[in-house]
Amino acid sequence: MNLSIRKEPPGVAFPGQAVDRRAVDVILDAHRDEPLVRALFDRLDVTRAAEIDFHDTRAGQPCTYVAGLLSVWRRFGSEADTPVTLGHSLGEMTALAYSGALDPLDGLDLMFTLGEVGHEQDLLRPSKLVVLMGIGVSEVDWACRLAVAETGGVLEPSGFNGPGQIILCGDAKAAQLAGDLAKERGAVVRMLPIRGAYHCSLMTEVLPRWRSAVERMRFRNPRIPVVSSVDARLRVTADGLAELLTRWLLLPVRWSEAVAAAREAGATALWDAGPGEILRDISRRGSALAFLRTEELEVS
Repeated sequence: MNLSIRKEPPGVAFPGQAVDRRAVDVILDAHRDEPLVRALFDRLDVTRAAEIDFHDTRAGQPCTYVAGLLSVWRRFGSEADTPVTLGHSLGEMTALAYSGALDPLDGLDLMFTLGEVGHEQDLLRPSKLVVLMGIGVSEVDWACRLAVAETGGVLEPSGFNGPGQIILCGDAKAAQLAGDLAKERGAVVRMLPIRGAYHCSLMTEVLPRWRSAVERMRFRNPRIPVVSSVDARLRVTADGLAELLTRWLLLPVRWSEAVAAAREAGATALWDAGPGEILRDISRRGSALAFLRTEELEVS
């Protein structure tokens, strides 16, 4: 197969928790002697990735973070000339670590806190995230409002992935009902196995703990410009990063806007650091930038 090899480096994008578990295991086990993997395994009290309960958000999120960093370091190194980096949901923290704005080990501590606050919130008030695909914004809004009216619960948009794909998050009964109603209107519906109402106002219950953890971080000016999926703005200094990540917990992921901002910042394509290719899959439904396959990257 002949591929067109691009000479300019792509931007690097990091996914959230909905990644390929098998790909995570392969990366972690292949690099178990790396300090970041040793720290991860020690915290989880395991010796290999297969022992990890990946469905437990408290474990799945730190694993996704570490595997994403290892993937990009293996491909480009830690000092690559990357035009921009960005992340979807928890990938925002991975992007900040890759950019140099956040020490990777500090970022790992933050990821463990992130999993814990999500777990805590879900125990207080069970929640779900539901992805609705293939129907318009007005139909999503209609299903959401009907579900809220019938259940009396909270349900809000928590992610805008692109044309025809919106994520709702809130009380479990409301999310389930909205999914059922959307399915009746022709939507493809996927419930995400993530504990915690991330990017939803239900997380205000655990916001003080999250804010405290974020404010303990030592942020530096990023070596690589970072586009935030919170507000689709480019960050080139450490100013305001603590406040950005505090708001991150409650505000929706504006992924399609962030990708468009990465293009405006000079990226001509993006590479999904993974594990897996969930971001590349999302881009097939409409994206301001194409996602390159690994074999399309220039081999140095």
